[in-house]
Amino acid sequence: MEELTGQETVEVKGWRNGLLLVLPLSTPWDEVIEQTHSRLDEAKARSFWRGAQTTLDCGTREVSSDELTSLMDRIKRGFGLVPVAIVAQDASTRIAGEKLALKAYEELPVIQKHRDREKERETEMAATNAGTEIATRGNFAAQNALYVPGTVRSGQQIVHDTHLVIVGDVNAGAEVSAGGDIIVFGSLRGLAHAGCFGDETARIVAGNLRPPQLRIAGKIARSPEESERSPNFQRLSEVARIEGGEIGVFPL
Repeated sequence: MEELTGQETVEVKGWRNGLLLVLPLSTPWDEVIEQTHSRLDEAKARSFWRGAQTTLDCGTREVSSDELTSLMDRIKRGFGLVPVAIVAQDASTRIAGEKLALKAYEELPVIQKHRDREKERETEMAATNAGTEIATRGNFAAQNALYVPGTVRSGQQIVHDTHLVIVGDVNAGAEVSAGGDIIVFGSLRGLAHAGCFGDETARIVAGNLRPPQLRIAGKIARSPEESERSPNFQRLSEVARIEGGEIGVFPL
């Protein structure tokens, strides 16, 4: 592709929350769309990044709902990306993004690892083993976990800053993301991304764990096929977490 000179161009970056598209501030919108397509093509987005959650960074640029719709349609249909958030200093651009079910930020979220979470879990386990009843888990209540009392259906998308609890199923074609843990009382068959702001101690827990992919922080793993499981496998609740730098699935 001929290199563009003398003007701003779209930047494509991988970060701990998936893919980041940084949009130029003054380039005509039709050209932004074409640049995005070219940059994603160069980044092999159809194969390597397919299914990745994508954040749009508009900076100070004002972007309309129609413009956002055209960009999101191009990256979803052309590359299989999943737009989940928008960063924009312009308030009207953030409102346009929210109307399209994007999580809106004025500035790029700071990635936090929540280093004390693992220590909290160790304390919990020790207390539980000693027969002590734990009333609360650290500051879990103060973190405003989102409680969803029902099934998340195909085409629906939920993004929440902290923990996400779903009393139902997550159907194939649905997408759920959380800054902390994701707990599904029923079957998880859609896309789930725990620790989506970089928390590698986050977990995905489900009564029936069957998503096409498992995502925790910046790690991605394919869910085991039925044929890959042990002949003695019983359908029990499972937890996915990062161990040894990779995502593993364990009985609960």
